[in-house]
Parts: sequence; structure tokens; C-alpha cells
Amino acid sequence: MAWLRRHQVLLGGLALIAAQLVWKFHFLSHLFFTVDDFYNLNLAIDSPLSWHYLTFIGIGHLMVGPRAIFWALARMSLYNWGLASGVLLALQACASLAAFRLLRTLFGDRPVILIPLAVYLLTPLTMPDLGWLSAALESVPLQLAIFMALNAHVCYVRTGRTSHLAEAAFWVTFGLAFFEKALVLPLLLFAITAAFFAGDTSVLVGAWQTLLRHWRAWLVYAVLVVGYAVLLEVSLRTSAPLQSPGTFDAALKFAWSLVRQTFLPGAVGGPWQWYPIFGGSYSLAAPSTMAVWLAAIMAALILGLSIARRHVAWRSWAVVAFWIVAADIVPVVLGGRISGWALGLRALETHYLADAAPVLAIGIGLALLPPADGQQSVPAEPSERTSRSAVDQVWRMVAPALFGIFVFGSIWSVHAYENVTTGQPAARYISNAKQALMLAPRGAPVLNTAAPDYMVHPWMGKYQYTSSLVGDMARGKLANKPHWISHPVGTIDGLLVFGTDGRLYDAQLYGVASVPRTAKQGCWPERHGRIIVKFTAPTSIDAWELRIGYIWYSKFPSQITVNYGGIWKNLGVRPGLHSAYMPVAGSVRRITIDGLGSNTICIGDAEAGTLVQAQAGPVIPPVSH
Repeated sequence: MAWLRRHQVLLGGLALIAAQLVWKFHFLSHLFFTVDDFYNLNLAIDSPLSWHYLTFIGIGHLMVGPRAIFWALARMSLYNWGLASGVLLALQACASLAAFRLLRTLFGDRPVILIPLAVYLLTPLTMPDLGWLSAALESVPLQLAIFMALNAHVCYVRTGRTSHLAEAAFWVTFGLAFFEKALVLPLLLFAITAAFFAGDTSVLVGAWQTLLRHWRAWLVYAVLVVGYAVLLEVSLRTSAPLQSPGTFDAALKFAWSLVRQTFLPGAVGGPWQWYPIFGGSYSLAAPSTMAVWLAAIMAALILGLSIARRHVAWRSWAVVAFWIVAADIVPVVLGGRISGWALGLRALETHYLADAAPVLAIGIGLALLPPADGQQSVPAEPSERTSRSAVDQVWRMVAPALFGIFVFGSIWSVHAYENVTTGQPAARYISNAKQALMLAPRGAPVLNTAAPDYMVHPWMGKYQYTSSLVGDMARGKLANKPHWISHPVGTIDGLLVFGTDGRLYDAQLYGVASVPRTAKQGCWPERHGRIIVKFTAPTSIDAWELRIGYIWYSKFPSQITVNYGGIWKNLGVRPGLHSAYMPVAGSVRRITIDGLGSNTICIGDAEAGTLVQAQAGPVIPPVSH
């Protein structure tokens, strides 16, 4: 028992970390890859591990570290969510242990440090981000870098040892390798040093003294930032054109909405309810008006009491505000992501604020406690000492209630997220597609169509199509098993298409068909070497494909010509009963077939329209009932 009492803080912190890892394992088990994840995995499987690939931006960020992890995941086991979840949980465990280590470095083994640790571990601000692999591989390593860099930097400030400075520089570099937001990390280190490690002085004087006293550290960090800025400038050549940042009014509206509707509710355990997007694979914060007001009142109460209790607490909240503005608002605005309709939705994106969670935890710790004894810190003012007992009494009554609301709200919010967000449709699609690849006959013609919009987006270019999303799984024994066809031309039998559930269906033309022929009428008649096929109605101007069912009685393949809307095209035919396809455009009432020569052909039917999955017929793999 004596040993347990001596190590109660250590054991309590480790228990919290272990519990949250189990909680987040359960959370991740409900999810799957989504949108950007498929793009980054397909890009990785198609690319060698080169510097060009690692620094490729495209539509996104400079993400050297995440690109390397995507490359490894894609080659070890493509679309293996269990493997990806393991990587995320390992990173989260490292970040959690780093948070605990920093709090012990700053404040010693005081039981109260478990409060900011719990805030970091439980806040819903980080949960949607954790379930989105592309976002998590940026922000979770950045969270780790924030804790580790500040820990090393504090040790350097206290001891002046070069080894601690080298460690801090390493972690700043580590953060930059994963996320551009790490450019703000040296400024965070400077702000905390000036506010809490410059002695009994004002912030401005402390900043000046810090700049002079630790100039070696700032020089090292500046070199890292400049070097990364040069790399970013060069890498932007591979980026899609950036959009306009938008107006100043739009930036202010976005900033205010992000703080009021997303950060404040998330900081106190919200937002309590969510708005699903991407087919339910991801959700945005959707707090009610009452919840927004409740969060604002709780935040005001916490700020007011903490500053009344320790006047210097305002500095910690200023540091948190600085990070949100510099790291979470400015990059979004400069990236041109708040123009038009996107402004309101962007303000509800919690993943923009996931990296603010460690800064919030650090800010709470600095607001509650001075740094550990024997270190330079700002002492309490005389006015604080006289009124502290009364404020402490109020604080002791209010703080447990506020913390309890936070814990309950966090659990409620994450459970609510799980109720409206699921990765099962995407997981089923990938599972069915894997089985379809194994069961389909080798060389089967498969129409290359866009994958479901809940998995991919049009901006993904070639990676939005099934030839990438599904085709990248066709490796090893499955290599080149499907024959992908983007624009069917000529005789193609048994054309298949991946449905919205990942199964292979017969491809069927949805549009206008030819006038039905009875058994007595037989084939469309030939007159003067030509066959005219009439449709039941004018074909749609949006029709892009023509299918003709025919029997070619010759023993040798040949070509015929088809007139669609005044344009003649050659069409290859083969002996026997087949289907032939030809791309078309415009609206017609009939087609003309010519070029038969001395050969005989039977035209049974024709359709003009759009190729879709058939509603009946065989399915690969079969649907179980």
C-alpha cells in the first residue's frame, strides 16, 4: 500500500492511458478507410518510394511521414483496416505517454496533473480525426511532437544542455515531416517560455529576456523553419492550383464559427450530436444552439475562476488562443477552403482542431499549477494571496462538477458519433470486390466506372475509378485477371461492371431500345445491302453508348459500318452470336448498318443509352439470403 501511495500518480496516469486506448480501439472498430484514404493508398501502391513521391502534394498537404506510412501499409496489406488501426493506436499510445511525461516534467507527480491528461485523452475534438486515416497520420504525430518538443525544450531551459536542445530540434523536425502546422511549434515553445519560464516579469519583458537568454534555441528552430519553408515552396509545384483565400469578412466568420460551434463545445465535452457526410463514413460537429450557449458559459466560468485563482492563468489561455489562430484558422483561410458554400461546413470540421487538444491540455495545466518547485515561474501576486482562500473554496465546489460534465459529455459525444458514423458500407464494398476478383473468370471484361461517391470524389482523377480502387487489389495471382474497359468498342461478350456494393454484375444499357421483333418477324430485314433498325422513341441526347445484338454467319471475323446520327463508324464483328458496342452522341430515331458485302448478319436488337449494372442475372459473389 505504501508503494501504491508513492506511485499513485504514475499508476493513475498509466491506467487512464490504457483505458483510453481500449476505448479508441472499440471506436476504430466501427470505422474504415474513407475518401482521402483510398486516394493516398492507391497513389502509394502506384508509386516507388522516391523523393518525388514523398514530397508530392497534389490536392492536400506536404506530408512526407504520412506518405511513407501509406506506402508501407499499401504494400504490406492493401485496405487492411486492422493494420491501419494498429498503427494509429501505436501513435496514439506514444502521444499519450508523451503527454503524461510532459505534465510530470512541468509540474511533478501531483495528482491534479491527471485532469489535463484526462482532457487530452477524452476530448471529442480528436476522435473524428483519429477515425480518418489521412488526417490522423498528420495530426497524431504532430500531437506527439508537441509534447516531446516542449518536454525537451523545458529541460533545455532548465539545464542549458545541448543534448536537450538537439532532442527538441529533432521533435520539431519530426512534426514538420508529418504536418505543415508544425511551423507554429517553435512559436509555441517561445510563447510558453516567455510566459512561464522568464521569471517574475511581464510577458513583453519575459519575451525579450527569453530571446536573449536562449538565442541558440531560437536560431536552431529558425533554421529548421526556413529549411522547411524552402522545401514546401519547391513541393508546391506538384500541387493543384490554390484557391483564393476569400474575403476578410469570410475569414472572420469562419474563425468565429470554428471557435464558437466547434472548439468550445469540444473543449467541454461536446458537441453531443453530429452531422454525417461522405455516406456516413465521417461526421461534422452539429451542436444545438442551447449546447453552444452551454459551452460558452462553461468556458467563461472556467476562464474566470482560473484567472481569479491565479492571475497569470490568462497567459495559458492566450497561448491556447494563439495556437488556434496560427495553426488552425490561418492555414485553412490561406488554403482557400472557406469560399462560398464550404464556409459553414468547414467551421464544423473537428479535425482542424485535433492538434489543439495537446495545447489545450498544456494550457489547463499551466492555468491550474505553477511549474514544479525549483524552477523559474511567475509567483502569485499579493492581491491573489489575500483572496485565494475564498476563490479556492468556490473552485473546489465548481471544478469537480465541470470536470464531471466534461467526462460524461465526452463519452456521450463519442457514442453519438458512433451511432451516426460507420465504415461498414466501404468495408463491405472492399470485401465483396476482393471476392469478385477471385471468383471472376480470368480476362473477364469489366467496365471501368467511377466508384461510389461515399468512397471517392471526382477530384481524385484516375483514382476515382474502379480500375484503381479495385484494380490495385489485383496483384500476385490476381494480376491482370480483369480486363478493364473504359469505352467499350467492338464485339465484347459478357461485359461486367462493379455495382455500388462491390459485386460484379452484368452490364446493361439503360436507355431506349429498338422496336421489339416477334419470333415470326425474326431479324431486322436487309434491303439493298443495308439494315435499318428503328427505336421505340428518340434516343436521349445524353446517350453515350450503343449496343447491337447480332449473329454473324460468316466463318471469319470482319467489319461492318454503323450510321448513328449521320456519322459512320466501323464496328468489328465475329462469327456467332455476340454483342457489339460503339460510342455515340446525340439523339436519333434509327441506325443504319452497311458494309455487309456478300456476308449475312442477323440484327436482333439494339439499345442506346448509358451502361449500368443489371437489375437481374448472375452476381459475383452471389448475394446470400
